[in-house]
Amino acid sequence: SIFILPFSNTVRRIKKQFISCDPFFVIVDLRLVFTIIMASEQQPDTYGQIHPIETPELLQKSLRALDEEVEKIPEDKRFNYEKAKIKCANLTDDDAKLVFLRCEVFNADLAAIRLVKYWDKRVEIFGKEKAFLPLTLDGALKDDMNAISCGYMRLLPNVKDPSGRALFMIDPALQQPSKYERVSLVRSIWYVTHAALESITAQQKGVVFLVYPHNISRKIFDQVQMKMNMESLKGLLPLRVAAVHICKPTFIFSSAFSILKVLIGERLRKRIKKHSGKDAHVLEKLAEFGLTKDIVPTEFGGNFALDHNKWLENRRSKGL
Repeated sequence: SIFILPFSNTVRRIKKQFISCDPFFVIVDLRLVFTIIMASEQQPDTYGQIHPIETPELLQKSLRALDEEVEKIPEDKRFNYEKAKIKCANLTDDDAKLVFLRCEVFNADLAAIRLVKYWDKRVEIFGKEKAFLPLTLDGALKDDMNAISCGYMRLLPNVKDPSGRALFMIDPALQQPSKYERVSLVRSIWYVTHAALESITAQQKGVVFLVYPHNISRKIFDQVQMKMNMESLKGLLPLRVAAVHICKPTFIFSSAFSILKVLIGERLRKRIKKHSGKDAHVLEKLAEFGLTKDIVPTEFGGNFALDHNKWLENRRSKGL
């Protein structure tokens, strides 16, 4: 089942755990070539991303490869992950592992690194007891309602972009730092993120952020808070970020944006898109990415009315 292919752009996209290569030829396990090349030959979507076709064979091989990559990490470096496997096995089962594999487009070594770092950070921000509880409003988040309810980061419920991505709205002006500790806001971000990841299409296709920096003051730009937020969003939470649309940025936001750009890193910087002007122009630019008026929040001139408190009440009633 070995097949030799000339080195090409298509083959370059095949993840390295499936490949052994010299400068000119790639020797590939033929059982995986078909799935990955078929995915590679698809037309890139609106954001230039290509998504693997998830066959049972790809999933099984990837899960096995992930376990192998985790085993290569020294035991002392994966202590919290190993503890999670004992204390909350349902949070470390194959379904949970697939979230990390999808985030890294089935690159098992990167998924293993993210998985282990995720559990280290989860223990750090939730504590040694709550970290292993389900991330529910009456569980690990029971002491964070002030931060969650402020609406700094909200999920657009039951809404996806044309590719199936989940949509988040971030409104920095809604922060209320006097009502909670910084880490509580970080935990609220984790909660909303995991709510989005309940959708398999969001795991597969990723997420889109809509940022609304209106009525923002310099005191909101808490560099310590921003750094803490970005540490979770960058390389830890299993989110495949397709784009960050910053709509109608104010002068204060734009002047402070240079600080934010340093914190988010090069990979995420490339996904930032800024849209200025009146509502009609912003809506026109968002529509180019499939974000039509019916799924754009009213704050941007769209028709979608976000009711964050109702969403929270609904989730609590379901034990989420």
